Amino acid sequence: MKQLLSAMILMIGFRTSTAMADTIMIRSDAWCPYVCDSEKEPGYMVEVATKIFEKNGHKVNFSMVNWARAVSETRRNKATAILGANFNDAPDFVFPAKTLGHGQDFFFVKKESNWSYKGYASLAGKRIGVINGYAYGGDMDRIIKENQGTFISISGEHPLEQILKMMDSKRLDAFIENHIVMRTSLTNLGINPDDYKAVSGTVANDTKLYMAFSPTNKKSEEYAKIFSRGISEMRQNGELAKVLTKYNIPDWEQQETQESTK
Repeated sequence: MKQLLSAMILMIGFRTSTAMADTIMIRSDAWCPYVCDSEKEPGYMVEVATKIFEKNGHKVNFSMVNWARAVSETRRNKATAILGANFNDAPDFVFPAKTLGHGQDFFFVKKESNWSYKGYASLAGKRIGVINGYAYGGDMDRIIKENQGTFISISGEHPLEQILKMMDSKRLDAFIENHIVMRTSLTNLGINPDDYKAVSGTVANDTKLYMAFSPTNKKSEEYAKIFSRGISEMRQNGELAKVLTKYNIPDWEQQETQESTK
């Protein structure tokens, strides 16, 4: 009888915990190695977020959509969180205390180009590719908004691939991209990295990347705390290092420390 009672208590507890478990709906676009279009290697951000929330009893559902849609769906609580956001992407979202990455954007041009960004005058007659819905931070977002005839907004789940095609066909003169994403994308597409060069220094000083949670989900603050605690645990027990090594990415916390001391 005692064994039966114990089994019943365990079963009730299991059902209760299962019922309380949430499905964390994550959205982002292709931005490898942060987020990749591959089941085997979905990107280190996807792997880290999945490990953290599954370890805390939640299910994780990740879908790749274009960035503007990812932000919109999450803002309307159709999804729980987005990956790879900075504060300028969605300032109304709930941001954890801990970051999920570090990234710097540059203007990129073909290797034979002599152009570089040197203020408004240098934009005359140029066509610059940017990704729809992205926030580049600093003054650049304002400059893009004020020069929509110059900055060409590209949508889709793989916008960088479209931009590279437009560069090849000379429909664009330059574009803005994260240097780590650029390096990985060129390698994955079989393009010689020397075909392009970064110019003009960093576009903005907003380098911190986050898993940002819906502003209309009552549990977002709780999820943000779970995430921050999970990142700290993964860093301490070595799990984070294993994931980052797989994608040939250093721990971004070191880069953040270096920037904060400048």
